[in-house]
Order: sequence, then structure tokens, then C-alpha cells
Amino acid sequence: MEVTIDTTVTFQNILDSTHKVVHNIGGTRSSKSYSCMQYCIVQALQQPHIITVVRKTVPSLKRTIIKDFKDIMKTIGIWDLEAWNITDRVYSFNNGSIIQFVSTDDPEKLRGIKSDILFIDEANEIDEESYFQLSIRTAYKILLAYNPTVSPYSWLRQMEECDRYVTTYKDNPYLDKSIIKGIEDLQHKNEKYWKIYGLGEFAPNDKAIYNFQIVDEIPVCELVGFGMDFGFSNDPTALIAVHKQGDMLYLRELIYETGLVTKDIIDRLSKLNIDPSEEIWCDSAEPRLIEEIYRGGFNAKPVKKGKDSIRFGISVLQNYGLAVEKKSQNLINELYSYEFITDKYGYVTDRPQDMMNHLMDAMRYVALSKLSIKQQQKGRYAISIK
Repeated sequence: MEVTIDTTVTFQNILDSTHKVVHNIGGTRSSKSYSCMQYCIVQALQQPHIITVVRKTVPSLKRTIIKDFKDIMKTIGIWDLEAWNITDRVYSFNNGSIIQFVSTDDPEKLRGIKSDILFIDEANEIDEESYFQLSIRTAYKILLAYNPTVSPYSWLRQMEECDRYVTTYKDNPYLDKSIIKGIEDLQHKNEKYWKIYGLGEFAPNDKAIYNFQIVDEIPVCELVGFGMDFGFSNDPTALIAVHKQGDMLYLRELIYETGLVTKDIIDRLSKLNIDPSEEIWCDSAEPRLIEEIYRGGFNAKPVKKGKDSIRFGISVLQNYGLAVEKKSQNLINELYSYEFITDKYGYVTDRPQDMMNHLMDAMRYVALSKLSIKQQQKGRYAISIK
């Protein structure tokens, strides 16, 4: 049986690559993920391969790359429902090839996965340790696909001995004109986003709100508290741990997932072995969720925001040096991307953006509740005696 697939330059780039590791970096709608999935299917059809496709969470797998996989298989007329194990997320081909879809939210499972070909979609979401565990058990080819939103500190930017290909929407001839117009409108709406999502280029962030450094691990120091920001469909639920030593804050990302309901959050907190007495400062806009987490055995509390709380919380945090644990990849990305808004005249305002800020908000909740002068002096009363 002979099948024909319509490909873009990304597919050819992978075929032409000479290194084991191939970075497919691109703007939005450049077909990088779709093309990588096409390559995996072609390799599975040509000879027996064990192929592993990875994203950080199961919900993101189902929403994106598994959907692409099914679409491609159906388009070329070879989809077989009986070959698809929906529980294990494994598709078995007649020639002995398998394509398995796994998430990195359970690090222990990664140690047992062996592959001939590894494809990590949205690789910027994956921490370096997870990548290492997967890569050392991959024999032939590793494909990484991501937007150029990662900071210069990311392990992806530091990697050597690899091929890097940059593509944009112009490399995808199958896009609808309305989608192209939406992308090209970024030229006039947001210069930085045009550079990243339109041109597929890394953009320096000279408007970043925080300066920070990256450390291999957090030293033994005081735990200030935990901060949690809630999300569901599009935005992740984010949990951060904030430690303090002198005038340094040490930060660790603990949860960063979409699709979590209350039971899932409680399960995640239990697996993290968080002491029930430790305070978890949460977004006060979700009182029902906070109460359910509290009844689940954790000391969840609503943060008191008050007037101008965002700018005030930022000012509190700017009094400290910030150090991020190396494996907290989403936290590093947010800290790098979190910036002040520019007005229509090109001037930088004192208002922060309302995106890429889930861990930023969670960190600010801890600052408002535990690090402001008012909170530190709470419970103390000073008098002068003549």
C-alpha cells in the first residue's frame, strides 16, 4: 500500500538533519508540531520502531498532539480504532511499530521508557531532568518543537551538538488567509509578539519586571509559604514554594497544570507531602475552591489583595533578590517574560501584563501575605517610655 502526505519544509528539515537532536523552533502556525508527528508516523510505517511522543501533562497531550496524530492517520486513510489503546495511549502498527504518548508529570515512569525515536512537543514546558531521563534511553532521533519564548537561561538554549531549524507561518502553505491576517496584524499591535510568533525569533526582554538568577538547588532556609493561582481550561493551576535567607528569596515551581479540579489539586498537594499546617495563600476570587482544599486537609487561605495590590506586591518582591531552582522551567519562563505594558506612544508603564503570570501571581500572594512590612509587623506593638 502506498500513501501520500502533504508536508512542509519542517518535514524536510528533519529528513536533512545530521545530528541526533533536532530543534524545530518556530512562530505560531508554522506546522512544526504537525510535521514532527508526520515524521513519526512515516518512520513507524517504514520499519518497526518504538516511538515516544511527550508533553508535560495528559490533558495537553489529548488536546493537541494526540488530536494531530488521529487527524494525520485518518487523512492518509490508515486509522484503525482497534489498534488504538485509549487507556495506555498506545497505537500499534501491523509491522510491529508502536507510537506511545506519555506525559512527564510522573518523573519515575520516565526512567523505564525506551525509544528509537523521541518527539517532545512544547519542549519549553519540560524540565532538563525529564529530558535527560528520556534522551539517554532514545537510540536514534530526538525531535524538539517549541516557540522561541524560552529565556536565555533555558536548557534548550544552552544545548550543543544539535540541529536548529527556524520556521514561520510563511513556511506553511496550507493556512487560511484569515489566520495569516491575524498573525500579520501583530506587526502593528505588539512588536515583541510579532518578532516571536510572526518571525520565529528570540526576543530579549528589556521590560522585564524582575531580575533573577538560577541555582542548581535551594539551600536549607526558612520556608515563607506557598502561593497558589487557580486555572482550568486555558490557564494552569500554579503552585510555588517561597523560601527566604537574608534578603534572598528562593523559588521552586511545584504545580503547573491545566484541567485540574479540586480533587486533583488535593491529590497533587498530598503527593508533594506538604505539611497540613503550612500556609497556602490562594487567589481570593475562588472562595469555594479554597474551602474545598481546606476541608481536604491543607491550610489554604485567601490572600487579601486590597487596592493596587498587584503593583504593591511587585514592589515588595523587588526588595529581594530572586533565585530560581534550575528545574523550575515554567517559573523561569514566566520570570523572563513577565513585563510592564507599553502604552500606545511606546512608553513603558507601571502596569504589568496580564499573561504568562500564573506563578507570578502565586508568588505575589505570598509576598502580600508574609513579606510586606505590615504583615511582618503584625502582632507587634511598639511604645516609647520616657
